[in-house]
Parts: sequence; structure tokens; C-alpha cells
Amino acid sequence: MHCAELSILLHRALESRVGTLMNNLSVVQWQEQPEALHEIRVASRRVRAVLDLVDPELYPGYRRQGRKLKSLTRALGRSREMDVHIGILEDLAKQTPGLAAPAMEHALEAIERHRRKAKDAMARDLARLSLKHLPHLLVVPSMPDPFRAGDLAAAVWGCLEPSLDHAFAPAELLDQEDPRALHLLRIRIKRLRYALEVLAGAFPQPPETQLSLLKRLQTALGEHHDRATLQAQLEQLQRGLEARQRPVLAGGTRGILAQLDEERLIAFEQFRALAIGTSREQFAAGLRRDLGLGPEEGPAQP
Repeated sequence: MHCAELSILLHRALESRVGTLMNNLSVVQWQEQPEALHEIRVASRRVRAVLDLVDPELYPGYRRQGRKLKSLTRALGRSREMDVHIGILEDLAKQTPGLAAPAMEHALEAIERHRRKAKDAMARDLARLSLKHLPHLLVVPSMPDPFRAGDLAAAVWGCLEPSLDHAFAPAELLDQEDPRALHLLRIRIKRLRYALEVLAGAFPQPPETQLSLLKRLQTALGEHHDRATLQAQLEQLQRGLEARQRPVLAGGTRGILAQLDEERLIAFEQFRALAIGTSREQFAAGLRRDLGLGPEEGPAQP
């Protein structure tokens, strides 16, 4: 069980994040607003980040509500991805006027069809999902002596250390682009960032340097993933056009793919430059210093 100070810090974080999520869910027709949908997806992840850190036995609805939050995040995922893909294509069209205009229009229509299907699937998933009891997470059972005294800094480090060991890229991932592995790394970096945001209140000074680095790594990997997944969709579209003998649209789609390829590689190089300059040991040493802890004892566990 966590020490009293950490349990209180986590509960306050849970109160804040559950409140934000419920407020966002109260927005009328949020499902039809790309930014509102995105904010709810992020808010659900932030609540889950706190649940990953709390003592489960203190929260009666922990497992049930955790499953519902995960279902909510998943239900919004495909629709959000299609919103992002349309945004990327629209930005390309603005940046390069006339770039394969018929093919761009055809691509946007195809992605819009995928978005409509994603919205329909999302609506079905949400109809089966009730989050009205989510605030029940905030009801902590009364116990005679639920907490124990302890070292807050050491307890915070104990929460962060497991995430640290998986959030830094192995050398081979920096030498050869692997979209799937990079996406998985992005998820781990995001989890570490959210955990650090939750625990920032335990630091004498907020760990802004570390949070900024994690955000930049996450952003670069996000831009890479968005373009890699969009490329996969457009490559499938192009193959269909070639099979139907539509050479003009197929050729224009190749031009769009070339632009996306360039942007994807730029995002990978941005990530690579950040990652090469950062090691797990350096990052951990900075966090421990900011927490007021001494150097780690012994090598990090793999």
C-alpha cells in the first residue's frame, strides 16, 4: 500500500481528471466535433494513467470502471484516426495547391467514407457503454488505518521506475525505421509522460524539462505513425485504382504518397535526433535529482 502522502496526491489527481472527463462528456454532440472527441479520448487516458498508479484495494469500482474507460478510449480510436488523416490531406492540399487535385479529392472522399463507417461503429459502441457511475471511483472505503507513513520521494520513484525501463528506444530502432515498433514505443512514452504529470506535485519544482522532452518525443512519433497509417490506406487505394485501370488517379495518388513519405521520414529523423541525445540513465538521474534522491544503486533492470 502507498504511503499517506502519495495516496492523497493520487486521489486528488483522480478527482481532477474524472471531473475533466465528465465535463467533456457533457458537451452536446461531442461525437460530431473532432476536437471535442480528441479531448475526451485524451481525458480518458489521463484517468486511466492515475488508475495505473493507485492502490486497487482502496477503490471499489477500480476494475469495472477501468474496463469501461479502456472501452471508451478504444471506441473513439478509429474515428479520431480518420479525423487526423483528413486533416493531413487537407494540409497537404493547402501547402501544395494543385498537387494531383483529382487524386486528392478522390483520396479525401475515400477517407471520408472510412470516417463515416468509423462514426457508425463508434455510435454503436458508445450506446453499449455507460459511464454515469464513473464518479463512484472517488468514493474511497472507510478503513481504521488505511495508510502508512513513508518517504514520498522514494514512493514516487517506485511508481516511475517501471515505466522508465520501457520508454527509451533500443539502438537498433534508431538505426532502422520500424513503424510498428515505433508506435509501441510511442505508447510507452505516453504512459510515462502521463504518469509523470500525475506525480509532478510531489516534486519540489515541476519536472518541466523531462515532461517537455517526453512530449516532443511523443509528438514526433505521433506524426510518424499518422503518416505511416495514412500511407497504408492510400497504398491500398492506389492498388485498387490500378486494378480498375484508372492511371490518372493512380499516378496522382503516387504523388500524394511521395509527399507523405517525405513527411514521415522527417518525423522519424526528428524523433531520432531527440532519442540519440537522451539515455535512460540520464533521464532517470535527472528525475532522482529533482526528487531529492541520490544516484540509483546498481544497473537498471532490463
